[in-house]
Amino acid sequence: MIITFAIITIIYSLLILAFCYHWRDEDEPATRISVDNPPLVSVIVAFRNEEKNLPALVESLLAQSYGKLEIILVNDHSEDNSLAVAKSYHDSRIKVIDASDEIVGKKAALKLGYEKSSGEILYFTDADCILKRECIETIIAEMLGKKYAMACGPVCYSNGKGFFNGIVQLEFLSLTGSGAAGFFMNKPFMCNGANFAVERKVYAEADLNKKYSSGDDVFLLHYADSKYKVGFVQNEKCIVETQSPEGLGGFFAQRVRWASKAGGYKNPFAIFVSATVFLMSLTLIASFVAGCICPIYFIVFFCLLFMKNAVDTYFIVYVLHFYHRGKLWWAILPLTLLHPLYIVSVAVASLFYRPKWKGRRITVK
Repeated sequence: MIITFAIITIIYSLLILAFCYHWRDEDEPATRISVDNPPLVSVIVAFRNEEKNLPALVESLLAQSYGKLEIILVNDHSEDNSLAVAKSYHDSRIKVIDASDEIVGKKAALKLGYEKSSGEILYFTDADCILKRECIETIIAEMLGKKYAMACGPVCYSNGKGFFNGIVQLEFLSLTGSGAAGFFMNKPFMCNGANFAVERKVYAEADLNKKYSSGDDVFLLHYADSKYKVGFVQNEKCIVETQSPEGLGGFFAQRVRWASKAGGYKNPFAIFVSATVFLMSLTLIASFVAGCICPIYFIVFFCLLFMKNAVDTYFIVYVLHFYHRGKLWWAILPLTLLHPLYIVSVAVASLFYRPKWKGRRITVK
């Protein structure tokens, strides 16, 4: 058993060290749009019950430095005043669409937005996000300059206060950092739907796996990577801020929703990373339980925990530097202790529990 624990820990450590090795510590130089007639970019946002967040998002979109935009706001059957808020903006660049009864769910709403759009490039973000002024321009410039069919950008939670919020922020940064490192290794496996652009033709032909009500971003990435050139834009100018989940229940439900789509992964590296992280977490829990039966296993547990914490810390320091969130260093140890329990419980729960999102239960057909 100890040998098995050691092998799993070594594989996990090598994976994280690979992320560290390929991480780009500095921002990529900003690329400028060099074409005389830049392409029309359709910004597509599906919203449901977002009346509090929509104003900040729309204002940040209207302030974008990229001038050739159309903004498609799709109402996914909101039960608050979101639709009225969206329609309150009188700007020729904004088009508000109210989804019919037959179109239900974020994935379907985004597809409707695509069908109503005209842009050569589609840019996706979420209704609870805020974009920096040069965000879209930076991503599109990199996309055109490096001939990406799909370009993904960095995402972080908005700054918040409190012990729990700090741990949640750090955990999310570790996820986005791992996803970015995958791109740098030429093995992209994860992205975030709050900040990415894709060529229209790629979105049109992609298989987004209708079996899952979520996963429009990751399934699209896996498809695009299998046939085209994709990339990650590591530039401070295109960091998108999004809202963190509310409370422990909201956090758990969000992570279960994300984990539920893992069964549909076909990307080998995505499967490998998911399995390695799960087995590492299971190994720590198993060694601790074994220690309660045979105290010598506590030595094994603390050795494994120390090794995991060392490589995790090595990697997360790079990520914190990029996002300018160095003040979150204190949350590294608490997250290391809680991470195995959270990973295993979320993985198990995703097999049978379908949490609600915006008042509707997610589905896996």
